[in-house]
Amino acid sequence: MGVSLATPLKLRRFQEALYTKAKQEPAYRFYLLHDKVYRADILAHAYALAKQNGGAPGVDGVTFEDIEAAGVGLWLAAVQEALRTGTYRAQPVRRVLIPKPGGGERPLGIPGIRDRVVQTAAVLILQPIFEADLEPTAYGYRPGRSALEAVQEVHRALCAGHTEVIEADVSRYLDTVPHCDLMTSLARRISDRKMLRLLKMWLKAPVAERTESGGWRFSGGKRAVRGTPQGGVVSPLLANVYMNRYLKVFRLRGLDRRYGARLVNYADDFVVLCRYGAAEVLAQSRRWFTQTLLPRSPR
Repeated sequence: MGVSLATPLKLRRFQEALYTKAKQEPAYRFYLLHDKVYRADILAHAYALAKQNGGAPGVDGVTFEDIEAAGVGLWLAAVQEALRTGTYRAQPVRRVLIPKPGGGERPLGIPGIRDRVVQTAAVLILQPIFEADLEPTAYGYRPGRSALEAVQEVHRALCAGHTEVIEADVSRYLDTVPHCDLMTSLARRISDRKMLRLLKMWLKAPVAERTESGGWRFSGGKRAVRGTPQGGVVSPLLANVYMNRYLKVFRLRGLDRRYGARLVNYADDFVVLCRYGAAEVLAQSRRWFTQTLLPRSPR
């Protein structure tokens, strides 16, 4: 098992300042964020994190070994300049099919290393802001939280008498998040147009698949209106931001008080543990998802 990279002190203090500001001022919209994405120390740490996570090359075929051979400093300087001048463009995401243990295949998106690094830099900046807004019932893809803690919360609720249980997952959640509504959720906290443009660029990145003749077949792109970036480092954060709509509605509509309900969410899975009225809670949740949040209901 590899050792996790420590966040540099300067970056950690910046993240703490962002989180504190967001927590203290829930209606505050952050500006001047885009230039932080290409700040030298943030970009360098993002590269180190991306390298630690490894992964196959994207459509351009560039590997970490290629970057190291040419010089990381020169490569990062070129990325920094592209972001600074506005010439950075997201590459298509390479899609491959991975065999599933029970048979069949599942698609896997592989962005290029440059896009993974820039997305990581963006997450380093944006996560503290949106972390301040996420409901305490969410456990997936959050720093300092784990699936084990979600299971423990379910166990505590059961022991406390919340024994009517709804276990659900949102069908194809990552593929069905509507871009327009997601961008609205992001803009509630971000006023920096360049940062919003960067996020939208990743949402609209085409998907590339190898054809039998060895060429590329492209899909999605600017015409796509749903889905988070396939295989994108930024996707878990975007998924949490959008799912937070449901978690917040659950609380604000008083379902927890009315039915003695406790909600535990992890990514696109959630468990609702009620003292009574589980059928009504499920019906309301299904209506909310199908009519307001997503075109597909929990199953």
